[in-house]
Amino acid sequence: MNEPLDLKFSWPYPRGIEYKHVFQAAEFQYNIPYGLLARQAWQESRFREDIITGKKMSAANAQGIMQIVPRWHPDVNPLDPVASIMYAAKYDTELYRAFGTWELALAAYNWGPSNVANAKHKRSVWPIETIKYASEILADAYEILASLSTSLPASTD
Repeated sequence: MNEPLDLKFSWPYPRGIEYKHVFQAAEFQYNIPYGLLARQAWQESRFREDIITGKKMSAANAQGIMQIVPRWHPDVNPLDPVASIMYAAKYDTELYRAFGTWELALAAYNWGPSNVANAKHKRSVWPIETIKYASEILADAYEILASLSTSLPASTD
């Protein structure tokens, strides 16, 4: 198979449908579980136009649909939604390879890879925001996958 699946599920968010195919392509290209990247973007920006266009920035100066901090990620324009989605997909995959689970990869995206690496080696208290960030994204992404499993064609093996 050379193209991402275009599974017919209803878009679970009130905004952002125009990016659905970008998320699907990025997830396919970087072998990210289906629905996880879009759910992460929802957590980051809620697909709000003022956040995507940079009219509103976070206290940490994170910008755009994936809330990228230009200081730490100068190789991408965070206000270009397609570039940001593809960049975040690549970065998520790098974090997954570094930490071994999607839970830790998402935590590293949110809290920073050095914080996660240090916390793994010490008895540290993780920020509640980071715990909720990773667990909410994964729970919703798994729910999407579970709902799709009932609509996939049966295996012909």
